[in-house]
Amino acid sequence: MLKKFELMLYVDDVELIADFFKDALNAEIIKKTKLQDGSFELKLKVLDQVNINLYNVDFIKNFSPMVSLETPSIMFLTDDVEATHEQISKYSKDVGDIMVQGCQKVFNFSDPEGHYFAIGTTKD
Repeated sequence: MLKKFELMLYVDDVELIADFFKDALNAEIIKKTKLQDGSFELKLKVLDQVNINLYNVDFIKNFSPMVSLETPSIMFLTDDVEATHEQISKYSKDVGDIMVQGCQKVFNFSDPEGHYFAIGTTKD
C-alpha cells in the first residue's frame, strides 16, 4: 500500500525556493536531477515520509503543458506553532499572525515567490 508522499511544486527559481525551505522548515536536499532542458529538479525531505520536488515552471510548461501550475493549499503540522512561527519569520517577509481556528492554532506564510502555505498545531 502507500508508503510515502511526494509533492511537486512548480517555481521560477528552484534554488531560491529550496534554500528557503532548508532555512525556514529545516528541509534537506536529498537529490538533484538534471532535466532535459538543462534545468534541475530538487527533491527536499521535509518529513520522514514527505518530500517536496521542485521544478522550474518553464520546464513544466514545455514538457507537460496539460499540468496545472497552481500551488495547492498545503498545511504543515507542528507540535510548537510559536517556535515554528519564530523560525519562519526569520526567512519570510510575509508571515501571518498566529490565530485560533476551532481547537487549532494556525498561521500562514509565503515563500520568496509569493506562494502561500499554512502551519497548524498537531491534533491528537
